[in-house]
Amino acid sequence: MVYKKFDLNYSGQKIKVKNDLLCLTDFWKAVGRPKNKSAPQWLRLPQTINFIIRLESKIGHPQSLVEKCDESETFAHWQLALAYAKYLSADLEMHMSEVYMRYQAGDVTLADQIADKASPEAQEWLLKRISQKIKRWLMIKPVTKRIEN
Repeated sequence: MVYKKFDLNYSGQKIKVKNDLLCLTDFWKAVGRPKNKSAPQWLRLPQTINFIIRLESKIGHPQSLVEKCDESETFAHWQLALAYAKYLSADLEMHMSEVYMRYQAGDVTLADQIADKASPEAQEWLLKRISQKIKRWLMIKPVTKRIEN
């Protein structure tokens, strides 16, 4: 899954993105740099290795899932980054779970928050898209009313 350019942050810590990979080191910094939970340590755990193997088989093509920029930063596929975030902090895990549930529940206030962060071009696209949906809904609604009566 390829994303357009986006900015992430948690607790004021910007999460860098490089070639669609998220910076695990930035997640670690955002939760206070807990001892014994650095990205290199987590990547050596048996459950992490198993997750990487399963993710590689799901993706179905060779792709760099983990990339070290230098000695101080590690980047990873977004699914690995989210698994790492869950491992790092219960608060971060709850934050991500809340966003996911709001999405699944169709919470339009989440869409509003996303729109606030979007570029003017993306906001214009969203406005056109919503306008089209409203037009279709208005065309269908009178037909539904006749069926109900």
